[in-house]
Amino acid sequence: MQRVLEIVADGSLGGGTTHVLQILRAFKSTYSLGLVTQANSFLLSEARSLGIECFGVDFFSSRLNARVPLTLRRFVRGFKPQLVHAHGARAGFFWALAETRVPTAYTVHGYHFWHKPSLLVRWLALHAERLASYRADRVIFVCNHDAKAAERWSLLRNPSHSDVIYNGIPLEKIPIAKPTNPKRIGFIGRLEPEKNPLLFLDVMELLPNYSASIVGDGVLGERVRAEINGRNLSRVSMLGSQPPAKSLEELSSLQTVVMTSRWEGLPILPLEAMQAGVPIVATKVGGLNEIIEDEKSGLLVDSRSATDLAHAVMRISEDNTLRRRIIDNARTRVADLFSEERMLSSIDAIYREIALP
Repeated sequence: MQRVLEIVADGSLGGGTTHVLQILRAFKSTYSLGLVTQANSFLLSEARSLGIECFGVDFFSSRLNARVPLTLRRFVRGFKPQLVHAHGARAGFFWALAETRVPTAYTVHGYHFWHKPSLLVRWLALHAERLASYRADRVIFVCNHDAKAAERWSLLRNPSHSDVIYNGIPLEKIPIAKPTNPKRIGFIGRLEPEKNPLLFLDVMELLPNYSASIVGDGVLGERVRAEINGRNLSRVSMLGSQPPAKSLEELSSLQTVVMTSRWEGLPILPLEAMQAGVPIVATKVGGLNEIIEDEKSGLLVDSRSATDLAHAVMRISEDNTLRRRIIDNARTRVADLFSEERMLSSIDAIYREIALP
């Protein structure tokens, strides 16, 4: 049985962690799997419960921690993988610095370098992405938006050695929505600057007859709580981080999901919402327009305007014909393009192609 080592820096709840867990659960009987991720993380705990051989590393003490690539080399000498699959820029960068000759797949879970706060940091992040991609034998993108960006910024050593594989979800495991309140909406995601939860509060101020729940936590968590109190938004409930099953349960109770992101790769939340039958109102960023066909399987807003987002929420709440059409089209689209089976089959084909015999 071939040995495959998965590496992902951030093991907290989120799209990248969900993606890696899907791979671990699906392939644990096909490959001998190992995992390197952040020490004491949610992903590390979940992987150990699956019987996966795990290695905990502190990826976040420094962006240039020289001990991390040395530690990765030590793990590789012990685990002896025929293939390494790195997920995300931090894991890909440190793995490239480890300088081993193990065949490597690198998955880009969204490019973030152009959103860094200064020109120098953007330049460094750009070159970290280039190093990660040049080191890989195969680069996997989760959306065409990022594949085109890689070509535009010359991030690939060989563009023909890249693939776009959309994220997928287990369709049969998504509970069908049973909204209890026709004017209850939700924000589900990490409370980080890129997800822009404060814009969601702006939207809620324009929807005085609506209630909402926020599922998730992050660096903006305390500020979001303070803003809810300061703006007298008692109709907004903060539920904090929830296990995936609880997040899906909350999703299925909502009338609409609102995504206020500044940027995205190809997130999993809208796929789950579309399968559940919960319409999406979202900013038109990253790969979201590869998931959602505006006016057909959801509503996309070109600007990050609270007024436009609130107007879209009201449209989808009040126009039952539009709502029914969006729900039906969204379920068909997810089944056609975003099933977990389709995603895993494509990843497995790459593993078999590039792994050492």
